[in-house]
Amino acid sequence: MEKNLADSESSLFVPGKTIAEKILSRAAGKELHAGEYTWITPDLVYLHDALGPLTLSSFRRMGSNKIRYKGMLVIVIDHIFPPKDIESANNILELKNFAKENGIEFFEGEGIEHTLLIQEGIIKPGMFVAGGDSHTVTAGAVGAMGVGLGSTDLAAIMALGMNWFMVPQSIRVELTGKMKKYVTGKDIILSIIEQIGVDGANYMSMEIGGEALKLLGIDERLAIANMTVEAGAKSGIVESDDITISYYKGRGDGIDTEPVTADADANYSKEIKLNLQELKPKVASPFSPGNVHNVSDLQGVKVDQAYIGNCANGTLTDLKQAAEILRGRTVHEDVKLIVVPATRKIYTEAVQLGIIQDLIKAGAIISPSTCGACAGLHLGVLGKGEVAITNTNRNFRGRMGHPESKVYLANSFLVAAAAVEGRIVDPEGLF
Repeated sequence: MEKNLADSESSLFVPGKTIAEKILSRAAGKELHAGEYTWITPDLVYLHDALGPLTLSSFRRMGSNKIRYKGMLVIVIDHIFPPKDIESANNILELKNFAKENGIEFFEGEGIEHTLLIQEGIIKPGMFVAGGDSHTVTAGAVGAMGVGLGSTDLAAIMALGMNWFMVPQSIRVELTGKMKKYVTGKDIILSIIEQIGVDGANYMSMEIGGEALKLLGIDERLAIANMTVEAGAKSGIVESDDITISYYKGRGDGIDTEPVTADADANYSKEIKLNLQELKPKVASPFSPGNVHNVSDLQGVKVDQAYIGNCANGTLTDLKQAAEILRGRTVHEDVKLIVVPATRKIYTEAVQLGIIQDLIKAGAIISPSTCGACAGLHLGVLGKGEVAITNTNRNFRGRMGHPESKVYLANSFLVAAAAVEGRIVDPEGLF
């Protein structure tokens, strides 16, 4: 039977690769495409104090007494730090002893894991990273691929040295235009989630690029990558570029791994175009990060607490944005304003720049670096019926405290403005 030449050529055609396909191919040591399953050893695995003990328990129950994982293993104490009770203190002690016994790098009180490991140059472009927290996707801010895994899956990596993964399909997000005043990276990701919904990227890699990237610093990229998981994404990756490379050169130690960009003919399941010039400040209303509105639609909502700081939005940029609103003003008498610098280094820089002094003068309560109230754990938990506006990443029912409390998600400008006014307001024309 005669074979059609066109059919033959088509069958030989191999499309270009997405960022996720390239990173996983390199980590697995073989060519991979979306939909394929493979065994992979991540470049970095990290645990935290809230779920780390569960990973150790699973590791021991597997009958393993030796860590066979040969990549970098790190433990960060951040979720309930400083410890609020005996249980959290014992969790920290267990992890600290395990780290000492096994020569594992251990961070206590240095900052929130996702921000800290990027800041310290441990997470770098092109790496494949696995963590015991869903917001491990934040690694994508610097062009790495971060995935959150359950405690048992992480224990399996420690015991076996690897685990199986499916290569995800990818969504391409193209950013154009320039953001207006009071619009930030938080508004970019909220706008994307508004478009595709909280399950619009289920088990996909959301890959962000476009000409507007050159206008977004690493801090804004942290905000974008961090909340890709709120759209269901397995990972969220911002393309590496000159800004990424400069960030690491500024550290003085360069980049070990090769920055990765997608091929021009990469195959995407969906493509989204977002003109930043058209964006307005966004707010996600209870009880979903996908319940997104323009701030103008929610003006007047009374708030009891304003909270700034989490694994992506406790950056120096966020603190500067808050201080811009609060400088020379006073927090409303009915509002608690809690500010959490994401790392000790960010806290120190904010002190040196006078930002912390401005925030304290306005009436803010400054917290040590912790996941704290963001995860409803301590240092700002909400009571029955209380309403919070925050630049954190989740507003599920009961997320930050009592199930009858309410949480609104917004950027740092809006949170600070609400702290002053005692209600949600549009800063445009008011500040």
